Amino acid sequence: MPNNTPKPFAQVVFPVAVQRAFTYIVPERFYEDALPGVRVLCPFGPRKTTGFVIDRVDTTDVPKTKLKEIEEVLDPVPLFTPAVLQTAKWIADYYLCGWGEALKAALPPGINIDSERLIRLTHPKPDELAEFLQPRAPRQAEIILRLAAQNSMSVRRLEKAMGISIYSPLKTLRQKGLVRMELSLPGPKARIKYEVIVKLSSDISYDDMGGIIHDLHSQAPKQAQVLECLMAMEVHELARSDLYQATGVNRSSLKSLLEKGYISEEKREVLRDYYDQMQVEKPVDLTLNSDQQQSLSTLKSALDTGSFQTLLLYGVTGSGKTQVYIEALHHALKKGKTAIVMVPEIALTPQTVRRFRAHFGDKVAVFHSRMSAGERYDSWRKTWEGEHTVVIGPRSAIFAPLRNVGLIVIDEEHEPSYKQTDQSPRYHARDVAVMRAVLENAVCLLGSATPSVESYYNVHSGKYNLLQLPQRIDNVPMPEVRIVDMKREPRIIGRTDPIIFSRMLREKIEEKLNKGEQIILFLNRRGFATLFKCKDCGYLAKCEHCDITLTYHLRGQLLKCHYCGYTRKSPDTCPECNGTDVFLRGIGTQRVEEELHTLFPGVDCLRMDVDTTRGRRAHDKVLARFASGQYPILLGTQMVAKGLDFPNVTLVGVISADTELLFPDFRSAERTFQLLTQVAGRAGRKDKLGQVIIQTFSPDHYSLQYAKKHDYDNFFKSELFDRRKLNYPPYSRVINVLFRGEDEAKVEQTAVRVAEYIPAHESFRMLGPAPAPLSRIQNNYRWQILLMGEKEKDASGRIMKQSLKTGLETFHKNQRRSNVSIAVDVDPSSIL
Repeated sequence: MPNNTPKPFAQVVFPVAVQRAFTYIVPERFYEDALPGVRVLCPFGPRKTTGFVIDRVDTTDVPKTKLKEIEEVLDPVPLFTPAVLQTAKWIADYYLCGWGEALKAALPPGINIDSERLIRLTHPKPDELAEFLQPRAPRQAEIILRLAAQNSMSVRRLEKAMGISIYSPLKTLRQKGLVRMELSLPGPKARIKYEVIVKLSSDISYDDMGGIIHDLHSQAPKQAQVLECLMAMEVHELARSDLYQATGVNRSSLKSLLEKGYISEEKREVLRDYYDQMQVEKPVDLTLNSDQQQSLSTLKSALDTGSFQTLLLYGVTGSGKTQVYIEALHHALKKGKTAIVMVPEIALTPQTVRRFRAHFGDKVAVFHSRMSAGERYDSWRKTWEGEHTVVIGPRSAIFAPLRNVGLIVIDEEHEPSYKQTDQSPRYHARDVAVMRAVLENAVCLLGSATPSVESYYNVHSGKYNLLQLPQRIDNVPMPEVRIVDMKREPRIIGRTDPIIFSRMLREKIEEKLNKGEQIILFLNRRGFATLFKCKDCGYLAKCEHCDITLTYHLRGQLLKCHYCGYTRKSPDTCPECNGTDVFLRGIGTQRVEEELHTLFPGVDCLRMDVDTTRGRRAHDKVLARFASGQYPILLGTQMVAKGLDFPNVTLVGVISADTELLFPDFRSAERTFQLLTQVAGRAGRKDKLGQVIIQTFSPDHYSLQYAKKHDYDNFFKSELFDRRKLNYPPYSRVINVLFRGEDEAKVEQTAVRVAEYIPAHESFRMLGPAPAPLSRIQNNYRWQILLMGEKEKDASGRIMKQSLKTGLETFHKNQRRSNVSIAVDVDPSSIL
């Protein structure tokens, strides 16, 4: 007989950098609810926090007296499908992070509940106390003054406001009894939104209501106004907030009408949709060309098998990859499957969303970071409830709570933005997509005009199948690309600053303007100038918190750090020697914009970079204005290189191709080739031949020469040749271990200790520890260890990962808590 008794213990993981699960007692009242996949509120260390149940078990090795109980079950049913739960487990194992961290990444932001540590003053005279502490302990004094102004603050908020670590001064203040710590349990930031709908009573006829309104005009005119407003509505109802605004009445008028039975109120859910104002047109019927048909046929056959396959769709820019995706999605949905479409964040434009919604309507859910927490929560929730069958979004879309996934598309699969780099889990969504496809028995389709070296190598090694679209739609010719050697450009007499526009680019811009055609100018660096320098003493303006030169921004005459946001006013004289012979070197998008106004007075130009797209929907508005044709020139950073299709653009100018090429990173040549090819693809459609002009000081570099010829295959061979010599990926596996902290000596000491604890093995080599190329960011010194494993000796990298885990575990056992953070980045997209 099977035992149906509920298992009394739950295995719970938390969103922290711990790879093991913790055992909790399941109280009887939660026996039926604490299922794998639900969130629970549990005591965890000194606080209560949200954890995730991953399993229920009958026994545990831990004595029951030492176990704590689950305090609350936060979900009525599991939030994660079995495939998402297992995908998160794979992420934890592969990227050496916590399972709970991966599960947190799978949920929309703002729905987890954590207790906050609040700091509260206990001293009755904080001003006097701060004055006493100021000369002795200025950081303690600042904490006291900030708490006095706010009454109480969370540790996180106070640390952010001060911009420094407050662990030590706060500990001292607590030991002295000058402040105390409290726990607060706030609600989730994202939740279902409701509004109150006011409706006319259905028990009163239209004619009777007219008589009621007539009588009320003399007795209660405001009540009569409410009824007239509702009578005028087609469905005789209106949101209460809108009713207040339309009539100017107060709550008491509505209360009287409710008591009389003339109206009723209903609480109704409000669905927040970032694209609710979008005009969706009917899809245009397109006939696929022979290459598209062949690729689609292979895709359909793969979908029909109902088994896992990975295919790479290599198609030149403008070859119609998106239409192949759409037709494949139609086929998957007809078979009762669901689908995920991943696109880079900067390519997720209204143009892209409109195209998919034209085909699939309300079945499409969209996720991206420009949406509010409420909008993302609603999109996620409606997907989880089964209302959406297609999800479009950047890397986080791979966690979409879809069931029965049949197709996963990763457009522009080469894009580095698919790799999460700023927080754990540091996963690569393309590789996670392949694993989820394995778990779902789905087809994974990677698409790109410039495939990543790793993906194309997987084609050659037989892991992926190749589909090709070698021609543009309607056989539109590829744009003509010319490379301009900026070393040969004549300098203007009397000017020492860099030349921004070559003679050829100036002439071509003027030609296109005269024809009424549009131009895209690309420079992957914002600001006006990249450095501020004194000629007399050599002073260079650098960030106070980072090992980075400050960028000059024309608006406000500010010097800014693009890594930490530090800003200061640009001085008129040198801060070191008071010399007046200071100069600005380097080029940013602001500088290019100013030069355009000088060369082409009266010509309107749109600038698109981080500085001009900060506001809500600002990104979309810039593109809409350019699409309208009223602006002939669009100037921007890599935002203008992806996912844009403007038929009137016939010229693309690359102001400097050297920005990416000069980065000290083994992927710099690959990124340069990809970026140039992608931005060049914006030029030319249908009957208008595109032209591309690339300005550079390195005209003979192979990445530029092959980009000029649109020759990916030979670029790939050259890149593989270099990587083979140095044993870089795809011939090896790399793990970057990054150490960060405010005390440089402690950071170095920690890195050295960890390196000593990592067991050596012939299958990998260790580089470092050494200072990172960017050795200080946001007042944190940075050291790193690079582990490079040879695939021939350890194909999966298992030995290297186990050695690193052993080293870190040994270090943590022998080391007291320090203020040095350790981040593990498996398969890093950059080693800066």
